[in-house]
Amino acid sequence: MRSLLFFLLALGLFQGCSSKQYYTPEESSLFGIEKPIITTPSYITSINANGATTRDNRIINNFGISEFTLPDGFVYLNNSTNGILSANKTGDINIGETNTTINFSSNVIAASIENNLLALVFSDNSFGVYDINESKFKLKEYGANSFINDTRIASPVILNKIILFPTLDGKIAIVDKENFKVSRTLMIDTQNDIKNVILLKTLGDTLIAATGNKIVSLNKGKYTTKDMIIANYFVKDQFVYLALLDGTVMKLDFDLNILGSKKFKFAKFHAISLDKDDNIYLIETQGYILSMNNNFENVKVYNFPFYDDEKVFVSGDKIYFDNKLLKLN
Repeated sequence: MRSLLFFLLALGLFQGCSSKQYYTPEESSLFGIEKPIITTPSYITSINANGATTRDNRIINNFGISEFTLPDGFVYLNNSTNGILSANKTGDINIGETNTTINFSSNVIAASIENNLLALVFSDNSFGVYDINESKFKLKEYGANSFINDTRIASPVILNKIILFPTLDGKIAIVDKENFKVSRTLMIDTQNDIKNVILLKTLGDTLIAATGNKIVSLNKGKYTTKDMIIANYFVKDQFVYLALLDGTVMKLDFDLNILGSKKFKFAKFHAISLDKDDNIYLIETQGYILSMNNNFENVKVYNFPFYDDEKVFVSGDKIYFDNKLLKLN
């Protein structure tokens, strides 16, 4: 009986694996030389929502690939006019401009800085405001533990009067900068296993936030939410572009109205970006890059040197992957 049970389990596992489907285009061509792939100095080893760290301790962010290197063991978190923020796995955070290192009891996984204030999110799902000049916390709050997180953890957003903290358990805590108290908490996604905030942006009067399972908008007082499993996102002008886990690509306005979409059966997209003409580009896990116009027409598929275990960071019209860079413009 035990042998029969193992045989049936093995048969079911084999059938489950063998039935896995992959994206297969009807036709594809070589990727054009008008958009060359450039070899970068080193391989990407870690990524977050703001950038990447390479094997030789350089950083990649919206300014490109750095000439300088981080201290050994540190990974890039964020940057501002106050300098580059990086952290290691022993609770240290480094502020690059002054080369100041501060140690905390928990590991810092997301951070922003404004003058003497550090807004921090820790691996134990606590968050706080730390005053560098006074060497103490103005605020420290704790949330429920989150043991599995998407690596693209969003950073706190420091505004004129408030600080927005993305938590690991699917919330946004709004902190008043005058009294350093939590004035409000927005529930984004508290039901799923992986629920940390991967997108948090303010654009004028609009707040856009998302986890891997839900996107929300607070646009001029109107609150909108949509459930969708998000593989990747791209925000440009007044629009949000999403690549979903089921192979759907879509364009939304800031009220989350779907303005256009197209589904590619079995496709798994690792990156989405736009060129200067707003043509959409997507890197697919089986070694393809797809392009189409902003109306989701004129789809073209090219063979592309990409493997599904490579780490990817998109900065505007630049797609960094492995030790390579694709410039769309």
